[in-house]
Amino acid sequence: MDPLGAPSQFVDIDSLPAWNDYCEADQLDSHKTQVEKPQLDARSPFPYRKDINAKIILWTGNVALLNCTAIVNTSNESLTDKNPVSESIFMHAGPDLRDELQKLKGTVRRFLEIHGETLEKVVFAVSEIEQATYQKLLPLYFPRSLEEECHSLPCLPADIGNSEGEPVVPERQIRISEKPGAPDDNSDEEGLEADISFIGSHAFARMEGDVDKQRRLILQGQLSEAALQKQHQRNYNRWLCQARAEDLSDVASLKALYQTGVDNCGRTVMVVVGRNIPVTLIDMEKALLYFIHVMDHIAVKEYVIVYFHTLTSDYNHLDSDFLKKLYDIVDIKYKRNLKAVYFVHPTFRSKVSTWFFTTFTVSGLKDKIHYVENLQQLFTAIPPEQIDFPPFVLEYDARENGPYYSSYPSSPDL
Repeated sequence: MDPLGAPSQFVDIDSLPAWNDYCEADQLDSHKTQVEKPQLDARSPFPYRKDINAKIILWTGNVALLNCTAIVNTSNESLTDKNPVSESIFMHAGPDLRDELQKLKGTVRRFLEIHGETLEKVVFAVSEIEQATYQKLLPLYFPRSLEEECHSLPCLPADIGNSEGEPVVPERQIRISEKPGAPDDNSDEEGLEADISFIGSHAFARMEGDVDKQRRLILQGQLSEAALQKQHQRNYNRWLCQARAEDLSDVASLKALYQTGVDNCGRTVMVVVGRNIPVTLIDMEKALLYFIHVMDHIAVKEYVIVYFHTLTSDYNHLDSDFLKKLYDIVDIKYKRNLKAVYFVHPTFRSKVSTWFFTTFTVSGLKDKIHYVENLQQLFTAIPPEQIDFPPFVLEYDARENGPYYSSYPSSPDL
């Protein structure tokens, strides 16, 4: 309140609610599934921090009217950008502000993690139009609970910058040493001749292309192989985190995927029962998550898959789009350590579909597919006592091919 008793137009930051308290009652309304005990072995790069959240404020209003120490507003490189917000700031701050502008780099989150003790509050002053966007984005970087942290992880962008929150451009990183071009062994014994031998061999001395052109190619989608691998790994980790947090008991109850024994080479045998996959009745995204949940620790070493196509119908056939999505999402270890897929009791139609899929979609699988017409052929690669058979598979094989053994190991639960 000014000396004349009129209410002040400026807003005191201490009167604004913190992010911890902002819409706390319905912060998890957007999540369809409640997670009681989130799996924290794949933590978010922005973990739940109550102390940091207490410093964050989301406020709808004019930033120029905040009673604060400093204001940060986006601008162009020359700091001459003009818009209603910047004009309002200049109007209230006076002409001296133009001489003292400084550009703040890095994300607010990383800045608070490193320099949080020096700041009391950080206010995101937004318009009514921007408010909904900030309400969706803030939980990614400032989760208000462990549950919200876990649910936000899959939504984080691929590039979250370095430890300071700044974007990383490897081409622009330069390392300065006392003797550029010489090894860092602090040894002077080899003298000038050794120093000269390294001239031109250091990365900084090699001819490089236009860095800005390379960046444009990356932005246009022409990523390098290393960058693609890094992005793929980050994407898989998000799926893995979601798979560990999701309730997948309904998919597990189908008993369509399970681990059994080992083959003749000592490799883990995984069984897929096609007839137990009701494609039209289950959530296929949950099926994908369940596959990742089960297979992540299996795929770290060599393994084989036995797929029982026995007595499947059109309601059990996985379409090629789902299989392609699964193949693209899984980690490289799945593909590297998969040594064989035994396709048991195939039909002519399934052979044709598999040929097209492995020829034109995922050619890396083609040489690993082995069609098995009867169980006797399967036993040449995997001992019968190492496989838990669904009873209907045994009955079908005995009816079509005749019994080769007096009894097969079967699982009454399948």
